[in-house]
Amino acid sequence: TKEVAAGAELDEELVRELAFQATGDLAPVNAFIGGLAAQEVMKAVSGKFTPITQWLYFDALECLPEENRDTLLTEEQCRPRNSRYDGQIAVFGAELQEKLGAQKYFVVGAGA
Repeated sequence: TKEVAAGAELDEELVRELAFQATGDLAPVNAFIGGLAAQEVMKAVSGKFTPITQWLYFDALECLPEENRDTLLTEEQCRPRNSRYDGQIAVFGAELQEKLGAQKYFVVGAGA
């Protein structure tokens, strides 16, 4: 249904994108939010600094493709494939995940 608040308009394309991404899970975003939460807990427990008292809004829609969105991010492209990369596939699609998996870069100093 298209029931929204009186006078409000519903951007159906944005709702569609958010629906695909709601099942997604990106490790770098999780690491950022987890690190931020841990830092804020340490501030609150130690009393040394003041924790964030406002709302934090994190948005990364610019990571998604702007061109050919309808062909790149279809329901079939974003469906789970029973792999460890299902979270990324739900957000970026299977085609991009296959391209990422085919990369053969070796980065020195990028972690353990």
